[in-house]
Amino acid sequence: MLVNTARERKVAAQRIRQDVAKHVGDIAGKYLIPGETQDTALMFVPSESVYAELHDGFDDVVQKAYRMRVVLVSPSLLMLAIQVMQQILKDARMREAADLIRAEVGRLMGDVGRLQERVLKLQQHYGQASEDMRQILVSTEKIGTSAGRIDQLDFGDMRTGQATHEVGVAVMPATMRLELEAGE
Repeated sequence: MLVNTARERKVAAQRIRQDVAKHVGDIAGKYLIPGETQDTALMFVPSESVYAELHDGFDDVVQKAYRMRVVLVSPSLLMLAIQVMQQILKDARMREAADLIRAEVGRLMGDVGRLQERVLKLQQHYGQASEDMRQILVSTEKIGTSAGRIDQLDFGDMRTGQATHEVGVAVMPATMRLELEAGE
């Protein structure tokens, strides 16, 4: 349809304004549902020249669409708009994943703290067990030394029964006396 007169231009402009406003309103009403859909919709204008004319001569329609969260796109801008929206969604998922990762790292830090406490307790138990073993070895060494000294004693000829007795008290020569240390 060719528009020749100013009146026809005015009628055509009014019709474009009404048609685009109706489509923008329909899109906003049907496809922008809070909590269910994205908060922005795209309205595809299939002609680059009509898109350019809308932006040049119908700024009020473009602004109204923007306020209703409907973005007008031409064929050349459609793929760019879709890629930008995909990147925004990907970034949102990454932020959500980062929050989950932070939460998991926090739980891991708690687990590592508990593990460290348990290792320190175990280290104390091993230290105490090591000290107990050292003391047991000292005691067994002293017992072995005492047993060796007892083994060195000469009680005379036990086969003949010649032991030194004096009024019911055994007398031990001075060379055979043991000196026992305290705690042995």
